[in-house]
Amino acid sequence: MSKQLKNQIECTLSLGVESRVFPLHWHGQDLWVKQAVNSKHKVWHSLQRFAAGLLGVPMLRPSVSQGGKCGLDDETSHLLRMRDHGVHVPDLVMASDCWIVLGDNGCILKDQLKAAQAAGRDDKICELITKAAHGLADLHMRDCAHGAPLLRNITLCDDGCIGFIDFEEDPEGCMPIADAQARDVLLFLFSIQREIKKRPDLLHLGWEAYLDQVGQNAPAMRPLASVLRRIFPVYLLMIVFRRWLGTDALNGMQTYQVLCRDIMHGATSHQGQLTRH
Repeated sequence: MSKQLKNQIECTLSLGVESRVFPLHWHGQDLWVKQAVNSKHKVWHSLQRFAAGLLGVPMLRPSVSQGGKCGLDDETSHLLRMRDHGVHVPDLVMASDCWIVLGDNGCILKDQLKAAQAAGRDDKICELITKAAHGLADLHMRDCAHGAPLLRNITLCDDGCIGFIDFEEDPEGCMPIADAQARDVLLFLFSIQREIKKRPDLLHLGWEAYLDQVGQNAPAMRPLASVLRRIFPVYLLMIVFRRWLGTDALNGMQTYQVLCRDIMHGATSHQGQLTRH
């Protein structure tokens, strides 16, 4: 069967596919084929690494894919490591030098949120954000880090559990696990702000749901509070040039404001305890 599946994939690729990742229905299974890409490392990533060292902020180190077979090998290694720790990840069905085949891991959370938003189901939106935050917290409590836990990389499995996809970035290889988890939190909250505009209450909800699970003494809390203090001058500079900033920069400012209010100034009792550690 493996040979037949490989032949089917090669045949599909020879006909041309528009997307790097494409679905394949095989013997009653919904599979996903993910092709290798060129290295994503750019010149600015070297500058980013230099800045991370200069500022003493490990979580700013780049963790982009090497591309090619090495990139696929890194991704499968990351996936299998998380699977071994009990995280809900796709099955690795097959791998080659040019592509990997993954099992289906449920519905994309971003799509579910958009549907709930279109239907005016605020209760459903809050439920999904809470579930996602709890899922990320569970992943971290299993001593793992995802690397890019954006809403498009989080899934709702058939059993109602939260799952994860897309493991190209593996920050555990270039920074301490606590810093990698802190970066996960920032990216998760940024994704909420980016996808659901003008709802800072959902950032609060995501943060509080996460913190309720991991507790104020979780490993990620110290580097998270530290980076917020260190980038405060950058935030002030962004305020000055706010009218010229792009959408992502403005979303980043909103996320920073919420976290500063909750973590640095103790908006809740949990966060108030955090700032004293």
